[in-house]
Amino acid sequence: MNKTTFRIATRVTAALFLAAILAPVFITAQEAQAPPPGGKNPPAKMQPCEALGLSPEQEKALATFRKARMDENRAFRDEMQKLRGEMRKLAKDPKAGEAKIDGLIDKTAQLRAERAKTAFRNRAEVEKIFTPEQLEKMIGFRGPGLGRFMGPGFGMRRMGRFGAFPHRPFPGRRS
Repeated sequence: MNKTTFRIATRVTAALFLAAILAPVFITAQEAQAPPPGGKNPPAKMQPCEALGLSPEQEKALATFRKARMDENRAFRDEMQKLRGEMRKLAKDPKAGEAKIDGLIDKTAQLRAERAKTAFRNRAEVEKIFTPEQLEKMIGFRGPGLGRFMGPGFGMRRMGRFGAFPHRPFPGRRS
């Protein structure tokens, strides 16, 4: 057997070996992802919207609210993408004036600030859709300590490189 034939035979054998080893893994992974029989979630695993018992009017108002927010988010993303593209062009251009770059930075900061203000106002607006009992149930879904302003930066420590691991100092800090 010459060298080329031996290499081809070795590669084919290795590929068949890997296929034989990995095939059961892929088959069991696909079986595990199959939906449970019956098609519906059991009552113990109801989704939060189902458990709240929303009226048809509330569901319609919530759908309208969500669609409006999605449209706002899409417009915000499109505008930010346009500004980032302009910023990249100016960063590559050695003749670009510092005033133009500063103006784009100010415009992106203003856009983000307006988005944050709008998001804050939208929280109060969406709460008007629900009854006080439904709001209490929603707080129960979140769990204790998961209020409106919780998360990294709001009193909770995040897990990760610079979060809850004191033996890993911040970059630039000497331990």
